[in-house]
Amino acid sequence: MAFGLIFILLGTGNYLTAETSSETAYPDPTDRDVFYEQTFGLFTVALAVMALTTALVVTGRPLSIMAMTSSGVMIAMMSLHYMAGEAVDYGYNEPVVLGVVLTLIATMGVSGFLHMNDEEAEEAPAAEA
Repeated sequence: MAFGLIFILLGTGNYLTAETSSETAYPDPTDRDVFYEQTFGLFTVALAVMALTTALVVTGRPLSIMAMTSSGVMIAMMSLHYMAGEAVDYGYNEPVVLGVVLTLIATMGVSGFLHMNDEEAEEAPAAEA
């Protein structure tokens, strides 16, 4: 849920401040660059809403599987986005920021793995002494 809320805020901010973002991201921004920043913000909000909805609706083992899958997909997306940004000297590419974001996303996947069998533990009868 926290990732969903954070990324809704970040995506909305990126959409609303696309002109400023494009000035930071590109040496000589054009209207097309502003469009790219707005689109990136919209995609971020859409993925965040899906993450938030999943956290609120899905429970148990399926939620753990979704957390692990989402983590892997987001790590791949962020890594590929970073590499593509390096090819065009994208102004927001910071290795330290990427490392922090990937670490946080990885913790979501680890959490999903650690909680994958929680339902089974709740259903098991308590050991009698």
